[in-house]
Amino acid sequence: MDDIKYLLKRMAESANAAKAHYQIWFTLRGEGKALPKFRKDINDFRYVDFFHASNSGHYKLIFIELGCLFDSDGRAASFKNLKEALKHTEKINLIQKIESSFSHYKNTVSKVKTIRSRLIAHKDLNAEIKKTYKEKNGITPDQIRDLIETSCVLINELNQEIIGKGNNPIANESNRYENATFSLLEVLKKGRS
Repeated sequence: MDDIKYLLKRMAESANAAKAHYQIWFTLRGEGKALPKFRKDINDFRYVDFFHASNSGHYKLIFIELGCLFDSDGRAASFKNLKEALKHTEKINLIQKIESSFSHYKNTVSKVKTIRSRLIAHKDLNAEIKKTYKEKNGITPDQIRDLIETSCVLINELNQEIIGKGNNPIANESNRYENATFSLLEVLKKGRS
């Protein structure tokens, strides 16, 4: 059971990182988030390069971390390997819980893994960037957010089932990174005044 606890902890690390990168990226670039109020601050020549690099970096890291959660490699801290480990326990019902939680995300997971593998992790020379992102593997910010949220909630539920009730959540379910991004932008705005 210690191996399963460790696996779940490592999975929570990926879920937390995916959530952090998503919230920062979406706060800076998402519709109706920071852009209307902070556009001048973000586009200030002194900072704009930071925000361009930040946008790209956070976006790519979302796919890296989500890709880890759904990786099929036997060495990965992933839902696939968690299901495999659970086969040898008395908690077989948790395998069904994992499968049902992601049953309508199969297409989204496939898209995440394709983008991660072809454009980010391996930089496939034969991959057409625009086609892979949009036409072939179009994925919306809402789909990414929902997959992350489902992963975080499920990891916490599995943690409660495996380790026992009353334990603190190990996957973040809050908007703390979004709030921190807005707070940083407020400080930046005040410094410009």
